[in-house]
Amino acid sequence: MLNRIFLLIAVLMFSITSVSATDKSDRLKPRWMTSSLPVPKSQGYIFISAQGSGISLEEARQMAVVNLTSKLEHERGIVIDSHVKIEKRAERGSGPVKTQEFTLEASEKGKQINLICRAIDEYWERKNNRYIVTVLYTVNDNTQPGKGSYSDRITLTTSYGAAPVFYSLIPGVGQFTKGSYLKGGLFLGGTAVGAAAIILCENQRANYAKKMKERPQHFDFYRNKKSSWETGRNIAIGATAAVYLYNLIDAAVAPGRRRVVVNKRPYQYSFTPVVTDNGVGIGFAMNF
Repeated sequence: MLNRIFLLIAVLMFSITSVSATDKSDRLKPRWMTSSLPVPKSQGYIFISAQGSGISLEEARQMAVVNLTSKLEHERGIVIDSHVKIEKRAERGSGPVKTQEFTLEASEKGKQINLICRAIDEYWERKNNRYIVTVLYTVNDNTQPGKGSYSDRITLTTSYGAAPVFYSLIPGVGQFTKGSYLKGGLFLGGTAVGAAAIILCENQRANYAKKMKERPQHFDFYRNKKSSWETGRNIAIGATAAVYLYNLIDAAVAPGRRRVVVNKRPYQYSFTPVVTDNGVGIGFAMNF
């Protein structure tokens, strides 16, 4: 019985350390895929996601653009022209691939409009020799006044600050907060199994200690049993403490699901000395 408990703890520890991803762009799906889409801080644009598949990653991305146009036509009631104008390509601040910025020429209620789209983030998987890619876009919304997504600073991060460490005082909760549900479940389960093993071993140890006094004729036999369960209890305490400590360290340093952070761009002010024919003054500049 004792050996089975320790084997279970060892399996849980191994499972925690061996959680990995294969044939995926990231170990965990981004948070915008598993929960709601990000919310703009400024007017003039929306977040929207689209999915595409293909035998190559580039083909899957192209199909995502096609499905994006279909989604916009269905949700906005606009007509997208077949022509897509690629404005530029730029390196993404966080992530393994380049992003696109492109313009969709469309008509809405008979009026010609241009929809500026930006690929903010993507996640792909490879199944049955086909790539399935899901892309998060921003699309300017002509029904709202504003400068589009460039009014906000949009960044990607896997950091969640110090909060997960505090939450991990209850094992696994910090991992749940960061979106690592499997790992959080393993930490919670490992700690629970360890605590149960400690209680079981201590109860058995106390039981044999009692029998040593009640049945002195079998003193040596009960002493050996007591010693075995005492050793098991100490091992269980050590293993449980290791899982708990690992839980805190993981909550502090391990990356969580990638998330999109949206902040308004701050105004930048600057003062510079100005020398003119009429005298000396101070120049004021404000960048939006």
